Amino acid sequence: MRSVQVYKDNLREHIFRTMFFTDTVLFVGFGIMLAMVVILFYQIVLHVSEFGIIVSTIFLIELFYAVIATLKIDKQPLYKIIPRAMTYSVSQKQFTHKELKRTTGDFTIVGDYIIRNKKLIAIFEIKPFDIALLNDEERNRYYSHIKTMLHTLPGKVQLISRKEKASVEDYHDHFFSLYDTANNKLNWLIEQYIKDLSNIVDLNEFQIMKYYAVFSTPLVDRKDKQFALAAQRLTDMGTRFSTALSQERIYTVQLTYQQLKDYFKKQFRNHL
Repeated sequence: MRSVQVYKDNLREHIFRTMFFTDTVLFVGFGIMLAMVVILFYQIVLHVSEFGIIVSTIFLIELFYAVIATLKIDKQPLYKIIPRAMTYSVSQKQFTHKELKRTTGDFTIVGDYIIRNKKLIAIFEIKPFDIALLNDEERNRYYSHIKTMLHTLPGKVQLISRKEKASVEDYHDHFFSLYDTANNKLNWLIEQYIKDLSNIVDLNEFQIMKYYAVFSTPLVDRKDKQFALAAQRLTDMGTRFSTALSQERIYTVQLTYQQLKDYFKKQFRNHL
């Protein structure tokens, strides 16, 4: 069985944070800083220079720091959980209809775009490519190209993955691909396969992963000229993104007006 490579990267972090200031570097560096602070505190503030006391204090502080920095609850670091728990404890738990509308209904759909907070937004669906049958050389090239693409993404992009209920429309590309490569004499068999699979999908609750890229750009006002300029900037972003992915047979399609409406209906329905 072939091993599977998984490339993980936090796209919210700067590339220098990812490459040089890793969690290990920050952990060791902060530990050294703590030791230096203890030494300076004893010598400058307390005027104590006894080696045993200083070393004992450093050991206890470093031990406590290591426990806090490495302890995990449900695979989440404790130092990240504590601030979130404190924020949640003081945050508002119940909202009125008007308050909810300010956070979930503060956008409008215009054409194939979304307007929110003086920004024009476009959403592209990403259709991935199955790399299971690639040989090792092609797979390594694939990962290398994807890593390069991730660090050269156009500005203001958010990648979203959603698990949604599968529909027959989600398999249309698969159905069309069967006709492209099949013998015409086997069309009857393909039609029966499509019919059976469609019935199975309609009658069952199958889940499918879908991936989206969200681009945004400032929109000064809603005049036609400003709207056209913002839409062109989004088109350029989407083209750069799509071109980089298409080299690895990953394709993107911008959501249209009706698809945007259906997308938001699904999201709001899942969170009610």
